[in-house]
This record gives sequence, C-alpha cells and structure tokens, in this order.
Amino acid sequence: MDYYIADTHFGHEQVLNECRPQFKTTQEMDKFIIDNINRKMTRNDTLYIIGDFSYRSKTPPTEYLEAIKPKKVLILGNHDEWFKKLTDEEKKKYFINDEKQGYNEYRTKKNSIELYYCHYPRLAWNRSHYFGTTFSICGHIHNRTDGAIAAELFHLINNQFNAGVDINNFEPVTFEELIKNNTEFYQRSYTDNELELLQEAIERLRK
Repeated sequence: MDYYIADTHFGHEQVLNECRPQFKTTQEMDKFIIDNINRKMTRNDTLYIIGDFSYRSKTPPTEYLEAIKPKKVLILGNHDEWFKKLTDEEKKKYFINDEKQGYNEYRTKKNSIELYYCHYPRLAWNRSHYFGTTFSICGHIHNRTDGAIAAELFHLINNQFNAGVDINNFEPVTFEELIKNNTEFYQRSYTDNELELLQEAIERLRK
C-alpha cells in the first residue's frame, strides 16, 4: 500500500511556534508523527515523503529514517539541506527512488492513474486537465489558506492534494484519505461525475 506525507519538519523548533502549538517540544512532535507512521504502515508499504522531512534538527535525520519502518521515496523540499550530506550508499539504504527520476520531482503510474509529486503546489502539470486520471500531490503550504498565492489558490485546483501533516492529522495517508482530508479542509465541492472519477481512481490505485 502507498501512503503520503509532507512537511514533517522533524527536529524543527520554529515550526512549533508557526503552526503547531499542540506540541510542547520537537521531541513530542517527532515521536507522535513517527509512532503514527509505524502504527499505520508495515515494512512492505511505501511512504512517499513529499518534502521538508527535517530542518535544523539536533537529532541527525538518519535517526528518524532508521526509526521509520516502511520503504521510503523522498521528494526534496526547500528545507531538506541535510540530504546533501548523505553518501550515495546512504541514499540507497534509506530510499527506493528510481535513479532516473531523482529526488526533486517524481511520477508514478498505476492502472492508468498518474500521480505527480512535487513539494511545491502547482497551477498546472503534464495532463493536469485530465481530471480523474492525473493528480498532483504536494506539501509546502502546511495549513495556510492565505498570505501566499499558492495557499490562496490551492482550493481551486481540485485534482491537487496537500499531503502536509498539518491538515492530515500528523499521520501518513492513503490516496482516499488524502482526498477526504483535502475536501474537508479546503471545503471543495465536486460534481457527481467528478466524484465518480475520484472513486474510480481510488479503486484503481488499490489494486
């Protein structure tokens, strides 16, 4: 099973002040998120980490990677400076990325459903006008809905989903949960035809 997560910001103290007052310390936040990952997922599942995994952490990011059980695909965010310090051997140890695609953007296709992964929200991407068969999954904006164009317009792009933990209960989510959480948070509305296409995409990705 594939799951998605973004903006974990492991070890980042400032993020507590910016948007996570429910956590008193980064240690509390880190443990909560990692426990949720390992509770929901097995070693045979794949976790797509869509940017900003760790930032300014006193704990080496490799310790977080060691603690997370499932297989991992990493898409880099603007705060993933720690990644530059990894050796090629460490990258292969922790991530199952397709070497041809690298770590900045990623694409998967299963049963005619294309998923595009990028840390940053986009107004358009390849085949983005084909609702129901092509979707974008991103992060970066946390739970913001104003103050930045990407946040203010996000609710309008109804085949793009925010995998950030701040709107996904600080846990990894399936494609179905991603749709549900984004629909509720951004108060999106879909036509009957769009709902049918979304359900079909969910079922295709389950196979």
